[in-house]
Amino acid sequence: MRWPSRAARSRLWRALLALLGLAVLVGLVRRAGVEQVRDTLTSVRPEWLVVWLVVEAAIFIGLTLRWRSLLRGLGADVRLPRLVGVRIAGLAMGTLTPGAKLGGEPLRAYLIARDGVPGGPAIASVAVDRALELVANLVFAVAYCALFALRDRTSALRVLVVVAASGVAFLAATLYLVHRLRRGDSIVPARLRAVLERLGAKAETTESMDAALRELLFARRRLLVGAMAASLVLNAMILAEYGVLFIAFGVWPTLPDLAGALLGVGLAHALPIPASLGALEGAQAAVFGLADDDARLAVIAGTVARVRDIGWTLPGIVYLAASALFGRRGAGDETEIRS
Repeated sequence: MRWPSRAARSRLWRALLALLGLAVLVGLVRRAGVEQVRDTLTSVRPEWLVVWLVVEAAIFIGLTLRWRSLLRGLGADVRLPRLVGVRIAGLAMGTLTPGAKLGGEPLRAYLIARDGVPGGPAIASVAVDRALELVANLVFAVAYCALFALRDRTSALRVLVVVAASGVAFLAATLYLVHRLRRGDSIVPARLRAVLERLGAKAETTESMDAALRELLFARRRLLVGAMAASLVLNAMILAEYGVLFIAFGVWPTLPDLAGALLGVGLAHALPIPASLGALEGAQAAVFGLADDDARLAVIAGTVARVRDIGWTLPGIVYLAASALFGRRGAGDETEIRS
């Protein structure tokens, strides 16, 4: 008997996780009562959806400004509208591909490199931008665990173990890479560099990326501190964004409720399921608990997370489709490289 290939097993595993999430959602709906859930989901308040769109637009622009500041620190200045489009395209790609939302980062670097930003600074700016986002996410994840402990201490402690393990692994990897850069080595090991070069990657790009990373990490520390502060503010805005969406669905959530919803989103996005199909809903059920006698809140939290993910993904898909259909006109005017 021939065993399925590794890729086939991976697809099967993702499909099973998605089906499990959807099954949990069905169980939650039945527990809460179909009519009650239907009444809640059909009583959306449009005025609060408008507020949500405003908050979401502000978050998009804030994320883009943070990235733009890193690019400027490396001597590249890309127009803000172009970077907004590239940023949301990257978010859409990260959502629709497996890999803990990392799938959109190569696309971001590629698109701005195509506009004229040197490959090294393009990759370095995306890498540092993502690292700042992960640090802020870890800080807020600990805060969310503390808040959710006011509602469910046992579940909060379980999630905190996962958060702590992730934080330790991320910190260890970051310190190792920074140490390599400080002593003059490349962050890409020699064996991997040889593989990449055989695949067509240029050695000059890797060297340029290492130089750009050293510039940001060691010579632009004030810039990094400002970008880190911006990351924390943006995470606070995302918390507010979820609060507005809950209110739009007729629920005035407490801080522990919001914290639980965001912990569920973090857990779902860590699973290798494109679009987190079923995982967003299932993670909300896991966090709030089927035996919590509040299945309705878990259903609404899953719906809020799904609406928010769609709201972050659709603009990126539209942007990518428009770029493919109409092409890029005057791309050279989008970027200025300062010597």
